[in-house]
Amino acid sequence: MAKMVVSLSVVPLGTGTPSLSKYVARVTEVIKTSGFKYRTGAGFTDIELDSYQQLANLLEKIEKTLTDMGVQRISITIKIDRRLDKELHIEEKIAKAEGL
Repeated sequence: MAKMVVSLSVVPLGTGTPSLSKYVARVTEVIKTSGFKYRTGAGFTDIELDSYQQLANLLEKIEKTLTDMGVQRISITIKIDRRLDKELHIEEKIAKAEGL
């Protein structure tokens, strides 16, 4: 039962290259293997979560993955849509926004 949709953007800094695709791919793999329903977009990844603890655990895994790749600074932007009265689903939010 997803009670929040988290929009997450993770940017490793000081990598020595303007291309970040290999880092983004690794972060996406961490999200995928965590078992959460997600949808990757051009700048953010939306993830369905049940609790802030799940978010904290996921952020720790992402940080460890990037530091294992040699990243020493990470900028993370998070937007949280939290419902206390019902479930939230990425597809429903997109369908409503697109008027479907």
